[in-house]
Amino acid sequence: MDFATRSQPRSLGSTISRLLHKDSSLGYILLSPGFIFLTVMMAYPFFYAVYLSFTDKQIGAPANFTGLLNYTKLLSTTLFSKTVLNSVIYTTFALILKFCGGLALGVMLNRQFIGQRVVRALLLLPWIMPTVFSTMIWSWIFHPTFSIINDILVTKTGLLSEPVPFLLDETWAMASLIFINVWRGVPFFGITFLAAIQSVSPEIIEASKIDGASPWGSFWRITFPMILPVVVIVMLISTIGTLGDFDLPFLLTRGGPNNATTLFALTAYTLSLQSGMIGLGAAVTMTMFPVLVVLVIVSLISVRRQQQQD
Repeated sequence: MDFATRSQPRSLGSTISRLLHKDSSLGYILLSPGFIFLTVMMAYPFFYAVYLSFTDKQIGAPANFTGLLNYTKLLSTTLFSKTVLNSVIYTTFALILKFCGGLALGVMLNRQFIGQRVVRALLLLPWIMPTVFSTMIWSWIFHPTFSIINDILVTKTGLLSEPVPFLLDETWAMASLIFINVWRGVPFFGITFLAAIQSVSPEIIEASKIDGASPWGSFWRITFPMILPVVVIVMLISTIGTLGDFDLPFLLTRGGPNNATTLFALTAYTLSLQSGMIGLGAAVTMTMFPVLVVLVIVSLISVRRQQQQD
């Protein structure tokens, strides 16, 4: 009995020590706390939202299973169709502008100039600034009555005969929303692309110049293909964040005018918390899931193919 009781702690300790010293098991052990945290904090709310999307759950009432009724309701409403159209326009234009601006910014920051470190630090301010604070500033800049831009263009300089309806016109409201999203996202794109560009071996670039390649041709034929995996991942992260954006349209336009800037998250919030239809609001959020899954799969496949070619 004494021998058994003494050997048990030793065997347990040796087993733990053996697992910690194996590369095949050490990775799983280190990842397990984060995996458990994500499972509790993210997986449970997700699956619960999936369940609610198939029910008629309302605030203060029990949930009854209704199948695909919520989804058929959404497909027959003009609000949802307008939400899908607005989200596609918002995400597409914002991604294109952030990609072009971030790539140009990364190339410019890759060159040596005086105050380079200070400029890099200052460019991150729009991205690290709290969304609530920055949106409050932009709502004052685009204010229908007290807009500083209209004051300069109409009153001070006389370049325009009437003020621009930034938040009153449907087209201008969406353009303003896209502009602020691009203003916030370009620094992240630029700094990330800069880090990827600097990881490219200078010897390869110099060899291409010796072979007669122009700076433009060297960038698009050598540098850009080598940073393409980083570009794909950044675009994927930004697509997920932009498609599910809530705080910016909620604080700036509240989805108006005439639902011209309502997006998926804002529509889900309106139906769930303001109208009390929890199940219908959950169905709105679930409609984004298949699109995001396809984007993730396509992005991972393209990155893997690029790595295999390298």
